[in-house]
Amino acid sequence: MDLGLKGKVALITGGSRGIGKACALSLADEGCNIAICARGKEELDEAAKEIAAKGVEVLAVEADVTKKADLKNFVAKAVEKFGRIDILVNNAGTGRLSDLMQLPEEEFRWNMELMLFAPIQLSKEVVPYMRAQGGGRIINISSIFGKQPGGLLDYDVIKAGVIMFTKDLANYLAKDQILVNAVCPGPIRTPLWEGPGQLGDQLGGMLGMSSQEAITWYAQQNIPLGRYGYPHEIADVVTFLASEKASFITGQAINVDGGMVKTCT
Repeated sequence: MDLGLKGKVALITGGSRGIGKACALSLADEGCNIAICARGKEELDEAAKEIAAKGVEVLAVEADVTKKADLKNFVAKAVEKFGRIDILVNNAGTGRLSDLMQLPEEEFRWNMELMLFAPIQLSKEVVPYMRAQGGGRIINISSIFGKQPGGLLDYDVIKAGVIMFTKDLANYLAKDQILVNAVCPGPIRTPLWEGPGQLGDQLGGMLGMSSQEAITWYAQQNIPLGRYGYPHEIADVVTFLASEKASFITGQAINVDGGMVKTCT
Protein backbone atom coordinates (compact mmCIF):
# COMPACT_ATOMS: atom_id res chain seq x y z
CA MET A 1 0.00 0.00 0.00
CA ASP A 2 1.36 3.42 -0.99
CA LEU A 3 0.99 5.76 1.99
CA GLY A 4 1.97 8.83 -0.04
CA LEU A 5 5.04 9.60 2.07
CA LYS A 6 7.87 9.26 -0.46
CA GLY A 7 10.03 12.39 -0.46
CA LYS A 8 8.39 13.89 2.64
CA VAL A 9 10.54 15.15 5.51
CA ALA A 10 9.98 13.99 9.08
CA LEU A 11 11.55 15.44 12.24
CA ILE A 12 11.70 13.10 15.25
CA THR A 13 12.90 13.92 18.75
CA GLY A 14 14.51 11.21 20.85
CA GLY A 15 15.21 9.45 17.58
CA SER A 16 18.30 7.50 18.57
CA ARG A 17 16.55 4.57 20.28
CA GLY A 18 13.24 3.08 21.39
CA ILE A 19 10.00 4.41 19.95
CA GLY A 20 11.68 7.39 18.30
CA LYS A 21 14.13 5.28 16.35
CA ALA A 22 11.37 2.84 15.39
CA CYS A 23 9.32 5.78 14.06
CA ALA A 24 12.29 6.95 12.00
CA LEU A 25 12.80 3.48 10.52
CA SER A 26 9.10 3.01 9.77
CA LEU A 27 8.83 6.39 8.04
CA ALA A 28 12.06 5.72 6.15
CA ASP A 29 10.56 2.44 4.89
CA GLU A 30 7.88 4.59 3.24
CA GLY A 31 10.46 6.85 1.59
CA CYS A 32 10.54 9.74 4.09
CA ASN A 33 13.73 11.68 4.55
CA ILE A 34 14.50 11.85 8.25
CA ALA A 35 15.91 14.35 10.75
CA ILE A 36 16.48 12.98 14.25
CA CYS A 37 17.80 14.55 17.40
CA ALA A 38 18.93 13.19 20.76
CA ARG A 39 21.50 13.99 23.43
CA GLY A 40 23.98 11.11 22.99
CA LYS A 41 26.09 11.58 19.84
CA GLU A 42 27.41 8.03 19.54
CA GLU A 43 23.98 6.41 19.76
CA LEU A 44 22.54 9.11 17.51
CA ASP A 45 25.13 8.49 14.80
CA GLU A 46 24.55 4.72 14.94
CA ALA A 47 20.81 5.26 14.52
CA ALA A 48 21.44 7.59 11.57
CA LYS A 49 23.48 4.89 9.81
CA GLU A 50 20.70 2.35 10.33
CA ILE A 51 18.08 4.75 8.97
CA ALA A 52 20.23 5.76 5.99
CA ALA A 53 20.51 2.08 5.04
CA LYS A 54 16.85 2.35 4.05
CA GLY A 55 17.94 4.51 1.10
CA VAL A 56 16.74 7.88 2.38
CA GLU A 57 18.53 11.08 3.37
CA VAL A 58 19.19 11.48 7.10
CA LEU A 59 20.18 14.37 9.33
CA ALA A 60 21.29 13.67 12.91
CA VAL A 61 21.56 16.64 15.27
CA GLU A 62 22.82 16.38 18.82
CA ALA A 63 20.30 18.35 20.88
CA ASP A 64 18.78 18.71 24.32
CA VAL A 65 15.13 19.49 23.67
CA THR A 66 14.79 21.18 27.07
CA LYS A 67 16.96 23.99 25.63
CA LYS A 68 15.15 26.38 23.29
CA ALA A 69 18.35 27.18 21.37
CA ASP A 70 18.85 23.47 20.60
CA LEU A 71 15.27 23.16 19.36
CA LYS A 72 15.65 26.14 17.05
CA ASN A 73 18.96 24.78 15.76
CA PHE A 74 17.41 21.36 15.04
CA VAL A 75 14.63 22.90 12.97
CA ALA A 76 16.97 25.33 11.21
CA LYS A 77 19.37 22.58 10.19
CA ALA A 78 16.51 20.41 8.93
CA VAL A 79 15.16 23.25 6.80
CA GLU A 80 18.66 24.05 5.53
CA LYS A 81 19.20 20.44 4.44
CA PHE A 82 15.76 19.48 3.16
CA GLY A 83 14.01 22.78 2.41
CA ARG A 84 10.73 21.68 3.96
CA ILE A 85 9.10 20.03 6.99
CA ASP A 86 6.11 17.74 6.51
CA ILE A 87 5.97 15.72 9.74
CA LEU A 88 6.96 16.35 13.35
CA VAL A 89 7.02 13.49 15.85
CA ASN A 90 7.39 14.78 19.42
CA ASN A 91 8.73 11.66 21.11
CA ALA A 92 11.54 12.48 23.57
CA GLY A 93 10.66 11.44 27.11
CA THR A 94 11.55 9.62 30.29
CA GLY A 95 9.97 8.37 33.51
CA ARG A 96 10.65 6.67 36.81
CA LEU A 97 8.66 5.28 39.69
CA SER A 98 8.27 7.93 42.37
CA ASP A 99 6.52 8.55 45.66
CA LEU A 100 3.62 10.99 45.25
CA MET A 101 4.69 13.02 48.28
CA GLN A 102 8.45 12.90 47.78
CA LEU A 103 8.96 13.65 44.08
CA PRO A 104 11.45 16.55 43.91
CA GLU A 105 9.95 19.68 42.39
CA GLU A 106 13.06 20.20 40.29
CA GLU A 107 12.65 16.78 38.67
CA PHE A 108 8.97 17.46 37.95
CA ARG A 109 9.83 20.81 36.33
CA TRP A 110 12.61 19.31 34.20
CA ASN A 111 10.30 16.57 32.95
CA MET A 112 7.72 19.23 32.10
CA GLU A 113 10.35 20.96 29.97
CA LEU A 114 11.24 17.67 28.27
CA MET A 115 7.81 16.18 27.61
CA LEU A 116 5.40 19.14 27.44
CA PHE A 117 7.12 22.46 26.79
CA ALA A 118 9.52 21.00 24.20
CA PRO A 119 6.65 19.61 22.07
CA ILE A 120 4.84 22.95 22.37
CA GLN A 121 7.92 24.91 21.33
CA LEU A 122 8.85 22.57 18.49
CA SER A 123 5.32 22.64 17.14
CA LYS A 124 5.45 26.45 17.10
CA GLU A 125 8.76 26.29 15.24
CA VAL A 126 7.54 23.97 12.45
CA VAL A 127 4.05 25.38 11.88
CA PRO A 128 5.19 28.30 9.65
CA TYR A 129 6.89 25.88 7.28
CA MET A 130 3.88 23.58 7.19
CA ARG A 131 1.55 26.51 6.55
CA ALA A 132 3.73 27.73 3.69
CA GLN A 133 3.48 24.37 1.91
CA GLY A 134 -0.25 23.89 2.54
CA GLY A 135 -0.32 21.38 5.40
CA GLY A 136 1.51 18.88 7.53
CA ARG A 137 1.32 16.42 10.40
CA ILE A 138 2.22 16.78 14.07
CA ILE A 139 2.19 13.57 16.10
CA ASN A 140 2.78 13.66 19.83
CA ILE A 141 3.79 10.55 21.77
CA SER A 142 1.66 10.68 24.90
CA SER A 143 0.72 7.61 26.98
CA ILE A 144 -2.29 5.70 28.23
CA PHE A 145 -1.12 7.02 31.61
CA GLY A 146 -2.28 10.41 30.45
CA LYS A 147 -5.77 8.87 30.58
CA GLN A 148 -5.60 6.73 33.70
CA PRO A 149 -3.18 6.66 36.66
CA GLY A 150 0.05 4.73 36.27
CA GLY A 151 1.85 5.53 39.50
CA LEU A 152 4.28 8.10 38.09
CA LEU A 153 2.87 11.45 39.22
CA ASP A 154 4.92 13.72 36.98
CA TYR A 155 4.70 11.43 33.93
CA ASP A 156 0.95 10.92 34.25
CA VAL A 157 0.21 14.62 34.67
CA ILE A 158 2.50 15.65 31.83
CA LYS A 159 1.15 13.07 29.39
CA ALA A 160 -2.40 14.20 30.19
CA GLY A 161 -1.25 17.71 29.32
CA VAL A 162 0.18 16.44 26.02
CA ILE A 163 -3.22 15.01 25.10
CA MET A 164 -5.02 18.28 25.76
CA PHE A 165 -2.33 20.26 23.94
CA THR A 166 -2.83 17.91 20.99
CA LYS A 167 -6.57 18.52 20.93
CA ASP A 168 -6.29 22.30 21.25
CA LEU A 169 -3.57 22.53 18.60
CA ALA A 170 -5.59 20.31 16.25
CA ASN A 171 -8.54 22.70 16.43
CA TYR A 172 -6.29 25.72 15.99
CA LEU A 173 -4.49 24.37 12.92
CA ALA A 174 -7.33 22.55 11.17
CA LYS A 175 -7.90 25.50 8.82
CA ASP A 176 -4.27 25.18 7.72
CA GLN A 177 -4.62 21.47 6.89
CA ILE A 178 -2.13 20.64 9.63
CA LEU A 179 -3.40 17.52 11.35
CA VAL A 180 -2.39 16.96 14.98
CA ASN A 181 -2.80 13.67 16.81
CA ALA A 182 -1.38 11.82 19.79
CA VAL A 183 -0.42 8.19 20.09
CA CYS A 184 -0.85 6.74 23.59
CA PRO A 185 1.32 3.66 24.12
CA GLY A 186 0.88 1.22 26.92
CA PRO A 187 4.03 -0.44 28.32
CA ILE A 188 6.54 -0.94 25.50
CA ARG A 189 9.81 -2.86 25.51
CA THR A 190 12.19 0.08 25.25
CA PRO A 191 15.20 1.27 27.28
CA LEU A 192 12.74 3.16 29.50
CA TRP A 193 11.65 -0.24 30.87
CA GLU A 194 14.63 -2.46 30.13
CA GLY A 195 17.66 -0.20 30.63
CA PRO A 196 19.86 -0.46 33.75
CA GLY A 197 18.16 1.27 36.67
CA GLN A 198 15.02 1.95 34.65
CA LEU A 199 11.41 0.97 35.32
CA GLY A 200 11.94 -2.79 35.13
CA ASP A 201 14.73 -2.66 37.67
CA GLN A 202 12.77 -0.25 39.86
CA LEU A 203 9.66 -2.43 39.81
CA GLY A 204 11.73 -5.55 40.40
CA GLY A 205 13.30 -3.95 43.45
CA MET A 206 9.87 -3.23 44.88
CA LEU A 207 8.63 -6.77 44.20
CA GLY A 208 11.79 -8.71 45.07
CA MET A 209 12.16 -9.94 41.48
CA SER A 210 14.60 -9.56 38.63
CA SER A 211 13.85 -6.88 36.06
CA GLN A 212 12.58 -9.39 33.49
CA GLU A 213 10.48 -11.24 36.07
CA ALA A 214 8.89 -7.95 37.10
CA ILE A 215 8.17 -6.99 33.50
CA THR A 216 6.52 -10.37 32.86
CA TRP A 217 4.52 -10.14 36.10
CA TYR A 218 3.29 -6.64 35.26
CA ALA A 219 2.16 -7.71 31.79
CA GLN A 220 0.28 -10.74 33.12
CA GLN A 221 -1.42 -8.66 35.80
CA ASN A 222 -2.33 -5.58 33.74
CA ILE A 223 -2.28 -6.12 29.97
CA PRO A 224 -5.09 -8.24 28.48
CA LEU A 225 -2.85 -9.42 25.63
CA GLY A 226 -0.41 -10.63 28.28
CA ARG A 227 2.70 -8.93 26.90
CA TYR A 228 4.38 -5.59 26.43
CA GLY A 229 4.25 -3.91 23.06
CA TYR A 230 7.23 -3.40 20.77
CA PRO A 231 8.46 -0.06 19.40
CA HIS A 232 7.54 -0.94 15.81
CA GLU A 233 3.90 -1.42 16.88
CA ILE A 234 3.80 2.21 17.97
CA ALA A 235 5.82 3.38 14.97
CA ASP A 236 3.43 1.82 12.47
CA VAL A 237 0.52 3.80 13.93
CA VAL A 238 2.61 6.98 13.79
CA THR A 239 3.44 6.31 10.14
CA PHE A 240 -0.22 5.77 9.30
CA LEU A 241 -1.18 9.05 11.00
CA ALA A 242 1.56 10.83 9.04
CA SER A 243 0.23 9.46 5.78
CA GLU A 244 -2.36 10.49 3.23
CA LYS A 245 -4.48 7.54 4.39
CA ALA A 246 -5.19 9.44 7.64
CA SER A 247 -6.36 12.66 5.98
CA PHE A 248 -9.60 12.95 8.02
CA ILE A 249 -8.10 12.20 11.44
CA THR A 250 -7.13 15.06 13.75
CA GLY A 251 -7.40 15.86 17.45
CA GLN A 252 -7.31 12.20 18.45
CA ALA A 253 -5.41 10.37 21.20
CA ILE A 254 -5.12 6.79 19.97
CA ASN A 255 -4.39 3.97 22.41
CA VAL A 256 -1.88 1.29 21.41
CA ASP A 257 -1.85 -0.68 24.63
CA GLY A 258 -2.81 -4.33 24.32
CA GLY A 259 -6.24 -3.55 25.78
CA MET A 260 -5.17 -1.83 29.02
CA VAL A 261 -7.43 1.21 28.87
CA LYS A 262 -10.97 0.30 29.89
CA THR A 263 -12.73 3.65 29.31
CA CYS A 264 -14.48 4.71 26.10
CA THR A 265 -11.91 7.45 25.36
